[in-house]
Amino acid sequence: MIYNVASLLTGSPGDSEQYEIENEQIVIDGYSLEEINGSVRLMRTDATVLVSGDFESVTHNSCGRCLEPATVNVNVTMEEEFSPTNTNLMGEKGSRPDEEDYSYDPVLVIDEQNFLDLTEGLGQAFLSALPIAILCKEDCLGICPICTVNRNTIHCSCVESSVDPRWAGLAGLIGKGAESSD
Repeated sequence: MIYNVASLLTGSPGDSEQYEIENEQIVIDGYSLEEINGSVRLMRTDATVLVSGDFESVTHNSCGRCLEPATVNVNVTMEEEFSPTNTNLMGEKGSRPDEEDYSYDPVLVIDEQNFLDLTEGLGQAFLSALPIAILCKEDCLGICPICTVNRNTIHCSCVESSVDPRWAGLAGLIGKGAESSD
């Protein structure tokens, strides 16, 4: 997802271009984001190129409870400003991205050849939209902590203790007159 933005950089603020993304793929931080679809709008501002768009994707991973394969649909809305390296194209308003600046992000820089690479920025947006625990289904029962079977497929007869064995010594205090916080 690389776009040549030379015509935008030499144009006037407010000029824009629209692109459709269809069936793209990104691999980032161990996640494979597939079937990326959406529309992206590139608009020239006084000193940058504003990228905005709505995207959807699918990722396949293992369930956080039962370790079976899980599929997650992810939707993101992205709005980022990309700073050009060739500021001379933008006239006096352009300012070269400065690595000393607190807001500098090398992902959000338009290179010397005026190519804007959306891949890394979009991948980061999808990563931030992923759930912390990917589940195969909302009501996944997970793996039995005693016999380690998948409780979605096999109903085990293990008795789950309501008291963690590490706290069992304290549970006896309630019977000796201590009050419960329940």
